[in-house]
Amino acid sequence: MKTKLKNINPFTKSLSISIPWNDLESDYQNLFDRMKSNYTPPGGRKGKVFGIHLDLFKKNYTSSIESQFAEDSISKYYKAALDKLDLTPINQGKIIDLKFKQEQNLEFGIEFEIKPEFTLSKYDKKFKIQAVKYISTNQDLNDALSDLQNKFSTMKEINSGANEGHYLLVDMQELNDGSPIIGKKMEKQYIKLGFGAFNNDVLDLLSGIKKDEKRNVSLDIKGNKIQYELFVHKIEEQIIPDLDDEFAKTVDPNCKSLKLFKEKLTNNIAENFETEHLKSVNNAIIDYFVNNTKLEAPHSMIENYLNHLVENNKTQQPNMTDEQEKEIRETSKDVAIMNIKWYLIKEKIINKEKIDVSNDDMEKRKKELIDKDPQNAKNIKVFLKDQNNQQKFFDDILNEKLFNYLKKFATIKVDKKKSDELRKMQGEPK
Repeated sequence: MKTKLKNINPFTKSLSISIPWNDLESDYQNLFDRMKSNYTPPGGRKGKVFGIHLDLFKKNYTSSIESQFAEDSISKYYKAALDKLDLTPINQGKIIDLKFKQEQNLEFGIEFEIKPEFTLSKYDKKFKIQAVKYISTNQDLNDALSDLQNKFSTMKEINSGANEGHYLLVDMQELNDGSPIIGKKMEKQYIKLGFGAFNNDVLDLLSGIKKDEKRNVSLDIKGNKIQYELFVHKIEEQIIPDLDDEFAKTVDPNCKSLKLFKEKLTNNIAENFETEHLKSVNNAIIDYFVNNTKLEAPHSMIENYLNHLVENNKTQQPNMTDEQEKEIRETSKDVAIMNIKWYLIKEKIINKEKIDVSNDDMEKRKKELIDKDPQNAKNIKVFLKDQNNQQKFFDDILNEKLFNYLKKFATIKVDKKKSDELRKMQGEPK
């Protein structure tokens, strides 16, 4: 077997393989005999192929035997060539320039991708990164309490006229010059007076409306004015629970007073901000390595990443159009390239530094989870029996070990900001 390897780019290889007929003849004859043994000549018996029937068999089946033999042989000799050259493809190879006839050499080329070779950025002699750390304020506590009050609120049906803040169960019939448009009716939709499209003039128009009443309104939907007839099935008032000890015990039975509950909630908020800070540090590390490492992401890995992303979206959106799929691929390509580059860099650092996760590491982390949430101990154990969950658990610990290792060499400039700035950036009120 002769091989010739050509580099197309840092990750794409073109491999030419040639096998002489002498090395092929025995295997070819075996395939020929097997196919002949399954052949029934006209007026004869299966496998009894002689004389003129043998000539007829060769005439009719040699081409298909050659094709089958070539297909079988490619796999065999491709693997042998890869072993010889110590190469591990990351995609299915593409066959090019296949040539084979009985009593001739088998020649073919195959293009495939491997993980690219690259030089890691120096990290064991310190590197600099920046990360943001948000500091919680009283507003965070107030927002969290307000969210919980809404979550634990109840609804009370009222018979009086609707006012701002009331919830209405309505049918919405779209109109054209006052006439209903067939097929444009949304039944039993919940709306909240004074919010979204039901604010300002619409709020004034619907204020005082009662159950079983109809009113026409003009709604601003994405900049377009659309006429609707609203029929009210029900009007409800949201009953917000008081912030007191009873409320605290309802939300968290382990807290016997509102004061203790607020303290616990404040600590949780601070922990969440700390977690987000650690994520920002890790992301800064990723950015540093990706931006400072000369590396191309293999096309097959990009395509596989995008295929997986599209399939995940299809589970949530089964009727996805070709245009929507195209948009996902286009908008996600840069993220795919970023993540693939980091995957390759991360893998190289882990192998270089021999970072690993032991069974003791797994058991220790499992114990930490159970100690933190003993009431869910059984669920945690069941969850970790699943092989996929085990792998994710393993990967999470491995990533944590990796980042902890790299942080030893990182000089981190922390930009501290009040959470008010985060809310402002997100378009929320202070």
